[in-house]
Amino acid sequence: MAYVAMARKWRPQSFSDMVGQEHIAQTLQNAIEGGRLHHAFLFTGTRGVGKTTSARILARTLNCTGGDPLHPCGECPSCKDFTSGSPMDVFEIDAASNTGVDNIRDVIERVQYPPVIGKYKIFIIDEVHMLSTGAFNALLKTLEEPPEHVIFIFATTEVNKVPQTILSRVQRFDFKRLSVEQVRSRLRFICEQESINASDETLDVFAEKADGSMRDGLTYFDQAYAFTGSEMTADAVRSVLGIPPVELFFTLINAIEAHDLKACFKMVDDSCKRGIEFTPLLDGFGKFLRNLLYTRLDAFTPDVLNVSEELYTKYKSSVPGLKNGDILRISKMLIDLQAALRYSTNPRLLVETTFARMAWLDHLTDLRRALAAINDPSKASGSADQEALKKKVTEVSTMLDAQEEAKAIRRKNENPFAALQEGFAGGYGNAATYSRYEIAAAWNSIKARIADDFDFTFSVALNDTVLETGNLQETPFPIMLTYVGDTANSDNWGIRQMEEHPEYLDRLKQILEDRLQTPVVLSIQSRAYTESELHLKRQAQLSPFELDKQNDPNLKRLIDVFNAELIFSTKMKKQVVEKQPDEQIQDQEKD
Repeated sequence: MAYVAMARKWRPQSFSDMVGQEHIAQTLQNAIEGGRLHHAFLFTGTRGVGKTTSARILARTLNCTGGDPLHPCGECPSCKDFTSGSPMDVFEIDAASNTGVDNIRDVIERVQYPPVIGKYKIFIIDEVHMLSTGAFNALLKTLEEPPEHVIFIFATTEVNKVPQTILSRVQRFDFKRLSVEQVRSRLRFICEQESINASDETLDVFAEKADGSMRDGLTYFDQAYAFTGSEMTADAVRSVLGIPPVELFFTLINAIEAHDLKACFKMVDDSCKRGIEFTPLLDGFGKFLRNLLYTRLDAFTPDVLNVSEELYTKYKSSVPGLKNGDILRISKMLIDLQAALRYSTNPRLLVETTFARMAWLDHLTDLRRALAAINDPSKASGSADQEALKKKVTEVSTMLDAQEEAKAIRRKNENPFAALQEGFAGGYGNAATYSRYEIAAAWNSIKARIADDFDFTFSVALNDTVLETGNLQETPFPIMLTYVGDTANSDNWGIRQMEEHPEYLDRLKQILEDRLQTPVVLSIQSRAYTESELHLKRQAQLSPFELDKQNDPNLKRLIDVFNAELIFSTKMKKQVVEKQPDEQIQDQEKD
């Protein structure tokens, strides 16, 4: 007898055999028992999670004439017809190769005829999203009002490509990705039935490699079984599937911590000698970094991470010189590497140089703590530490200033009035933190960011305010939130909001402390506009026409003489004056 692949041999035959989709199995069983069966279903989910298998189980169950309505008997004419491989009442259509209108017209013609053996004529259309727009349109009428003996079951991995007109006519069932535990349990059951000896670690390798797909897990299991026979070991399975051992990643992360470029290159060379491809190598390192970060944060238990207690402890104690920020930065570099790898003509060089860059870069410095130490000298552990932090902040500030200057030059070239516009808008860049000298000038920018948080009342309560600072050397740093108006009357709406909502004042104090990285004493006051502020306010309220009238005496005189008024305005195009030949000669002589 010909060998049958594990994925086919152990395919579920009834709802009770389905793994990981119990919610769907129970819903369908209740519908069958209660006589509330819909005429069209849509099964959606990633590959290998049981969509087509569930469709076949549903079709076989509905047409079975045995005594149990939920478990096909396997003995009735309908069940025997189904197991023959070409059932007369169940039609499976691959939409990937039957995408056109003519294929759907053939389906519509078959719909008109009653079933031959069973109770229903069932159409299973796999990868239904591949149908053309015309095919979907041709199916709409039949799908909305099919004969009583017809049931449609659609399966797709990309439900977003199915038209809404189809989705509104079907019952949708979303299939979940299987967990590692569910795949492992199913493989353990198969090992017991096939008399295969495999440890939990070995089965975990298959379960992790399957990535939520039972079919993929069984395919990998079949591949390893052909290599190892009845005695499966984790090392043998990793070897045949090309999965890197975790020890390689501990070697790599230790090399990165020690800035050991030679060890990074050696690790890549060892991986190539083992026959490990770069894609699974980088995927495995990404999972390693995830586990490393999760164990440090105590976010998950060893069982959830699917690692042993011993390995969990090893994760927690490894690379103490790398901070969580370093791990996040390495993860970002890894993600960029994976994206670039597919386009590289020399993937090994790309991988080696990226790992070397990971090891070459210095470890991260907490700039918030550094800025706080500079703003508040009492937080520095010593003069040497403070000087080192100042030096680090100065270096970073210089780099950021250079970047901002380059951006400003580019904006100025694109728009000559960009600097003037930024000055009126109160823009001071996108920095998240400010020094004590900058905070008052940056207040408009901070208010704009508060407004972006969609807390309308809190944002409006800060209108018509400025920040006024006290002694710049004092800690906690004194700041006055000043409400500015036509008079010095303190009884205005904004101040009342702050008094009636103490949490507003606390929130603002927290925002300012986050921006300054130093303790703040916040108080509220009010005052009238100064003469210069009133002048700027009036100028801001004038239209361009009124500004021109104010600044140009000739225009004002012309308007007064003719009693003129503005009807409309238009932007003048820049005129290019062509030079005369003698002027061009003079310019060339100057050059």
